[in-house]
Amino acid sequence: MTNGSQPEPPITAPFGDWLRWALVRHGYDLDERGIQRKIADDTGIHPATVSRLVRGTNLPDVAACYALGRAFRIRVMPILVRAGHLPPEALDREPQPTERPTPTTEEQALTALGVTDPDDRAAVRAMITALTAKHRREGTT
Repeated sequence: MTNGSQPEPPITAPFGDWLRWALVRHGYDLDERGIQRKIADDTGIHPATVSRLVRGTNLPDVAACYALGRAFRIRVMPILVRAGHLPPEALDREPQPTERPTPTTEEQALTALGVTDPDDRAAVRAMITALTAKHRREGTT
């Protein structure tokens, strides 16, 4: 068995090829006796289903895709695409993990809370400053 250093199969590769790659990458030795039972225990997928998925004779249902994503701690969307539940274009619309929303400014937060009067805004800012200082002194968050 390989050491998991092989490149990830393309999104169009057969699901079984990708699953075998992912299992090896996550430390499973597919030649080890009882490994499919261990995979079943780790993922919550029935052992017979694991066997068919690893052999490439079946595709996982949506629940199995989620179970694999949880077990491997990876995004589920590419697994759903690989299993044929979603078209590859779905990956184009999925937010990438490196994308972060623009932080809300203090002014936007006060407006969203309905604090529009300048004196009230100053009072809220003063309270936040006082609470932040208190938490720093006490070592709490």
